[in-house]
This record gives sequence, C-alpha cells and structure tokens, in this order.
Amino acid sequence: MTIIDVIIVGAGPAGIGVASLLNQTNIDYKILEKDEIGASFQQWPKNMEMITPSFPSNAFGQIDLNSICETTSPAFSFNKEHLNGEEYSEYLDAVADYFVLNGQTYTEVKKVVKKNNGWLLETSQGQFFCTYLIWAAGEFQNPSYNQIIHSNHCIHSSKIKEPQALVGNEFTVIGGYESGVQIAHELIKAGKNVTLINPRRVDQKNTSDPSKVLSPYTTAKYNELKDSTQYTEIIGEVKEISKNNEGYSIHLKNNSTFESKLKPICATGFSLVKGPIEELITYCDNGSPKLVKESDEFIGQKNIYLTGPSVRHDDHIFCFIYKFRQRFGVIVEDIMRKENEDEEQISKLIQKWKSNGMYLSDLSCCDTECVC
Repeated sequence: MTIIDVIIVGAGPAGIGVASLLNQTNIDYKILEKDEIGASFQQWPKNMEMITPSFPSNAFGQIDLNSICETTSPAFSFNKEHLNGEEYSEYLDAVADYFVLNGQTYTEVKKVVKKNNGWLLETSQGQFFCTYLIWAAGEFQNPSYNQIIHSNHCIHSSKIKEPQALVGNEFTVIGGYESGVQIAHELIKAGKNVTLINPRRVDQKNTSDPSKVLSPYTTAKYNELKDSTQYTEIIGEVKEISKNNEGYSIHLKNNSTFESKLKPICATGFSLVKGPIEELITYCDNGSPKLVKESDEFIGQKNIYLTGPSVRHDDHIFCFIYKFRQRFGVIVEDIMRKENEDEEQISKLIQKWKSNGMYLSDLSCCDTECVC
C-alpha cells in the first residue's frame, strides 16, 4: 500500500492545476491518472478547438485564460489563440514535466472506501491510502444524453473524431450549445445537410453568463449556419428515440416527431465522472454535487474535495478553465490549515494565487452577469 497525504484523481487541467499549487507547499501529494496526462483532450474531434481564447497576458493582469498554472501560457507555447485537443494535452504534459509534478499514469481508481482517518483507494495498480482526496476526474470521458429514452440509438458528438468523414448526407444533431453548433458547422463545411434540434433558440440570450450562452467564437460559426441553405433548426426538447425500418424516429416532448435516416448525433454535453465516489455524494436540486463553499469539500464528508468543471455554488457555474481554476487555492488552503502549516507561508501563497486568478473565496463579490 502507498500512503501519502493527498491524492488527486485525474490528470486533466483541474488535477494538474491543483497539483501545481500543492507543489508549492510542504504537503506530499500524488496524482493518479487512468490514462495519459490530458488523455481526454487527445480524444477531441480533430478540428475541435477551445472556445475560450488564449492570451499570454491581458490588461487586467490575469494570466492566460486557459492556463492552469502560474507563469505558463498555452498561447505563448503554441503561438495561437484557440488550441485544439492535442495541443492542449501537450501543454498539460509540459506543465507536469517542467514543474516535476508527482504523478502516476495508467492507474485507474476502481473503488474509494471511507476510513476513520482517511481514504483507501483500490486501483489497477494496487492500494493507496491518503488523508485528503481531491476528485479531479473531469467530464469529457462521461457523455451525457440528457435522460433521452433509448439514447443507445444515438452517437455522442464526442465519439466522432472526424465529422467530415461520416458517411451520408442528411444528419440530425440534438443539442444546440457549443458542441452542437460546432459539429453542425463541421458537417456543413463538408457539404452535408444538417438539422439541429434544440430546446431553445440558439441565439436567444436571457443572460450574459458565458456558461449559459454561446461564446463569441461559436456564435460566429452559428451565424454562418443560419445563412446556409443546408441548415435547418427545430426548437424542441427530445424525449425519446426509436428505430424503425426507414431509420430513426425522434420524439419531442411537444408530441411532434421528426424522422432521420441516419443515426442521430447527440451533442448534449457531459457529466461528472463519479463511479468510485457515487455513494459519497449528495446532490442539489439542479443535480450538481453539494459542496462546502469555503473549501469545495463534499457536504456530509470530510477531507474529500471536488475540483473542475462540475463545481457549482448557487448561481455560480465554474465550467470554464478560467473559472474553476479560481477554486484551486481554497482547496489547498483548507488542507494546509488542517495540517497546521505556517500561517505566514499560507498568507504569502494566497496573495500570490489571488494575483494569478487561482484563488477566489468570497463568492458574494463574483457577479455572474456582465453589465457592459
């Protein structure tokens, strides 16, 4: 059995990012990753790019919006604003290598057992024991189908590496957020006809929170779609999909039905990878895990934390990198205080993390709406 103070599960942007802060403390930690560092990004569709633009720095003093570690910049590394999945995976690997982060790949966590003084992890590479567990398993490897009945008749957009190589000419895409618009755009560029089924109009804006409305990067692609004769948009929420002799019937909740000869493409997002810790989680009404605001610990548990795009607090959604990285510091601070680390050292680190967008503890000052 390997015994260590902190175990981080997942070597994506959340896992590598929080490890980069722990690396500045006296606390021993280890990252466990079931594949390679940044493996989820390597699985992205070929032409899929990050919707948040990267900049080496900006006038407000904040680091690159897609950086997960101080003094690093994906934009500077690759000399481009919108990195694809392979490039961002390479960035994560470079950060882990340069800062000599303590990680172990090809180690899948199969079971997490709560003990009186910590957490026992059963993995593909033996047992690990830690006092503190940080869950950074991410979402991309766990496609969501929005509770569509018989979703097995669909193919999730994340499974399509090269949309332009799909055989056929008439495609149906379910879901009109970022991934839905992007794959529809790729298909139309390849000369295909696309029908997009979405619960609401894609260009309908009742908020300016980028977590709830299309990014400018994707909006530009949507505006191209609207002008294409190959594009059709249907407003409605899909309830069920059935297979028939002619193809597939897509049943909407308003009792209308749409026919598709080819297997529908679900661009319906992702959900938290939580299998080994499922029984430890309690949920809010919106389906997100309940977390302690001061530390991002799972409510009802002790010394187990969540980091990454699934973090929610009231109306605050931390689904983008530049959002969820703000919570790295609150987790590390909580662990440092529980370990009775030097108070002066804690204060110095917090000040440094604040200046680099890695620490946000007062959510009352974080307005989710833009007024300009």
